[in-house]
This record gives sequence, structure tokens and C-alpha cells, in this order.
Amino acid sequence: MAIFYTLLQNKIKSSKHYGKYYAHTVKQGKVSMQQIEQTIQQNCSAKASDVRLVLRELFETVKQYMQEGYVVDLQEMGKFHLSVQSTPVEDPETFRTETHITGYKCNYTPYGERYKAHEGESARHIHREWTDGCEAKRQKE
Repeated sequence: MAIFYTLLQNKIKSSKHYGKYYAHTVKQGKVSMQQIEQTIQQNCSAKASDVRLVLRELFETVKQYMQEGYVVDLQEMGKFHLSVQSTPVEDPETFRTETHITGYKCNYTPYGERYKAHEGESARHIHREWTDGCEAKRQKE
């Protein structure tokens, strides 16, 4: 498995990194729900139609709980929750939901565990299983 990248030059003149190069991920395409269903079907005894049924019900259930204000913890997959976006006001008494709430955002935090303190410099970081086995390769131009 590899994540491909290419180098791009920072062209934002106000940036302290103007003119420097940074890695930019190259997407390899998009995977559809049907492709995921087929892959799961190949890897276990469930049929693609069963997988679709469960995934659709999972979506509806997660949506319901998030809209009720819960953080939905899907263990190794991570946590999801909704948050509101609003415009600021000078006085809390003048805040009106219908005027100042401007939107909603879905927040995702991938599952991870903080490294142990005895692991030195790594102790300040979080290990995320999503990146286990990940390798970066420069895309040929």
C-alpha cells in the first residue's frame, strides 16, 4: 500500500513558506459503496445486499444520534459528532438561533491512543491505526 504524492510550490506571497515545496497527496480515484459492498462480500460470508442493508441502517442510526447531540463512537473507525457554526454577537442577549446559527458541521476524529510516557518524544503523539502500514511514494511525473 502506498499513498502517492507530488511536490507543489507554495505560491502564497504572504506565507512564511512562500516559494518552498511541499508534498501534496495524489488521489487515486473514488471508491463507491458498491465496491465496498463487493469487497466485504469477498472477505466474509455476508452477501453484498446484507452489507448494504447494515451500512444504510448504520448511517441512519449514526445520523439520528448525532442530531440528538451525541458523540458516536465507532471504536476502531473513530468518533463522529455534529457542531453548529454561528456568527459572533457582542451581547449574548441578542443572539437568535434563526439569525446567528449559519450552519452545521460533521466532525470526525479517527481512533487513536496516546503513546505511553516512557516512549520518549513519541509520548506527545497519538498512534492512529488508519496509518499503520502506510507508505508514501513520490508519483512519477
